[in-house]
Amino acid sequence: MSTIRQSARRGFTLIELLVVIAIIAILIGLLLPAVQKVREAANRIKCSNNMKQIGMALHNYHDTNNVLPPGGSSSGDKMGFQVYILPFLEQDNLYLKFNRSLPYDDPVNLAVALNKVLNYLCPSASEQYSLFSAEYVGGNRPFTTHYYGVMGPKGTNPDGTSYQWQGGGHGGFALQGVLTKDGQNTMAAITDGTSNTLLVGEISWRQTGYRVWSRGCQDTAWCAPCKNLRYAINAVGYNETDNFDDISFGSNHSNGVVFLMADGSVRFVRQATDMLSLLSAASRNGGETLGIN
Repeated sequence: MSTIRQSARRGFTLIELLVVIAIIAILIGLLLPAVQKVREAANRIKCSNNMKQIGMALHNYHDTNNVLPPGGSSSGDKMGFQVYILPFLEQDNLYLKFNRSLPYDDPVNLAVALNKVLNYLCPSASEQYSLFSAEYVGGNRPFTTHYYGVMGPKGTNPDGTSYQWQGGGHGGFALQGVLTKDGQNTMAAITDGTSNTLLVGEISWRQTGYRVWSRGCQDTAWCAPCKNLRYAINAVGYNETDNFDDISFGSNHSNGVVFLMADGSVRFVRQATDMLSLLSAASRNGGETLGIN
């Protein structure tokens, strides 16, 4: 009669199991920040590349028309520069869908803005769609943009003089930037130097002023596609009353925001950059000697 021997099996004790779980939790805790850091680095690179493409489109527009587009129009189609440069972003078919004999908020044109333009969206952004219900199309929200023309500085030049601006209901309109309301500036008009002057800045952080990406300006009240540089980076969001044109440039990137310079280069500007430097860089013709790194 044969004897069947069974090997003794020993499982984990409760203490051993708890130790294993604790070790796994520690490893996950160490790994997640690293994964998030890598993901954000990739998002920032993508955001910078979007800006680079917008810069190339603006320069090609200038080469074709001998002038830059307005930051936003307050008459006619009332659209923003984001619409005018579409043919230079290889988006000719989308551009032709707009009826430019009608304003941006005509249902025909709002329906076109239901199309996503990847070059206008930062992957780290808090919001991808318009938050203004009057712009919805059949309950569908059109896409917004995270890249805005710099209308210019509001405040005091380092030489003690005030920067030029025009009054309006939501903060008014700075006049000494490059992409201004109804402006048609040339590269030659940037007398402070194209490498020293901000052209487009990012607004992709947690503020509530997002509107449809095709929207332009209203003559005496607001400008959606371009903003004044009045406040520090990531400092002041939309108060839904009177500061729509003064929203801070800002992002969800760590410690700063992406800007496009007028020469087509892209810079990551630190959140701690002082206001005098930001104001100086926002003007095309202020004669300042300060700059940003």
